Amino acid sequence: MIRHLLKLIWKRKGSSTLLTMEIFFSFLILFGVATLAAAMIIRYMRPLGFDYRNVWTIGVPFQETEGADMQHRQMIDAMRRELLSMPEIESVAASGTPALSTSVWEGKIEYNGRRLEVTRDDVTDDYQKVLHVKVLEGRWFRADDEDAATPPMVIDQDLAREIAPNGSALGLELNAGKKPTKIIGIIAPFRKSGELSKDHVNMAFTRATLTRAVGFVPHYLIVRVRPGVPADFEATVVQRLHAVVPDHPARIIHMEKMHETMLRLYLAPAILAGVVAAFLITMVLLGLSGVLWQNVTRRTREIGLRRALGATGAGIYRQILGEVALLATIAVFAGLLIVGQLPIIGAFRFVTPQAYGIGIAASLAAIYTLTLLGGRYPSWLAGKVQPAQALHYE
Repeated sequence: MIRHLLKLIWKRKGSSTLLTMEIFFSFLILFGVATLAAAMIIRYMRPLGFDYRNVWTIGVPFQETEGADMQHRQMIDAMRRELLSMPEIESVAASGTPALSTSVWEGKIEYNGRRLEVTRDDVTDDYQKVLHVKVLEGRWFRADDEDAATPPMVIDQDLAREIAPNGSALGLELNAGKKPTKIIGIIAPFRKSGELSKDHVNMAFTRATLTRAVGFVPHYLIVRVRPGVPADFEATVVQRLHAVVPDHPARIIHMEKMHETMLRLYLAPAILAGVVAAFLITMVLLGLSGVLWQNVTRRTREIGLRRALGATGAGIYRQILGEVALLATIAVFAGLLIVGQLPIIGAFRFVTPQAYGIGIAASLAAIYTLTLLGGRYPSWLAGKVQPAQALHYE
């Protein structure tokens, strides 16, 4: 049966090639969209590594000027102490690039001659308390780290596995700048930019100080407020901070809103790609039905002769659908040859093997469903052809 169908397809090479190319490109588009969707769903299901609820981010705009380093640190510390004096606030910390912000500090660290890409941030000691960061090994920063001979660093589990895949990274010394740093703690994977951010952020935290002119000056305060604070409390905070630093107006953003912004930022291109893909697949489905309908019309003599020789309408229906399925199989096989090369060229740096497998399975299911759906009506028309119609066909 398959050999017979192949002969029929070969006899109509022109139209068969057109259909095969349409299905081939549709498969590649479906694979891309399905893999992207699977990767985003898998990422969304993973924990963030911190709790953003009831947390505010307070931006403190100031220009970095020569000689003003210590002055700015004192200003941040004064604001921090003022915030802690309010009973509605649980904890306060300073940060250079807060979680869920579009501000990102990416860099490299060296260990045993290897350079690893990391996402970094300078934070004060209470950062863990504000965001409820879970420490898996070791500890978080504390006050006695101020005079440590080797600056401390806390990294997340993803980075720890890259540094020491067969052991613990705790206590190791890295080159993260002009001088070495020591890993004192390992936290759960920290996904700074939200649930849909890339895999393996490789987060590394260094300790920010507000009492010495060392390192970067954090420009943000992150504040955990107690649940149920009244809506007008935000205005109270702004007034109190303005009284402390009148020359630098503070800007408050709720981390829940920052979370929504990051989700929209990642979802927008995915939704756009899905809409474009849906439009293209719809056009292909309509084109497939049209070409098949035209083929059936041109094959009235052939189909009528087969009916005269005893073929049933159901048999003709299955034959036309079989041709469509065979064309889809040829196109999918060519598509799989292309898709199968992606892991070799490093596709797993962007998606996980699980998302890759789901993308292949989903695109296979979708392409066969769409092609068979597009071929049902032309196949039904072919099954209705009567032997006498072949005599009237010109």
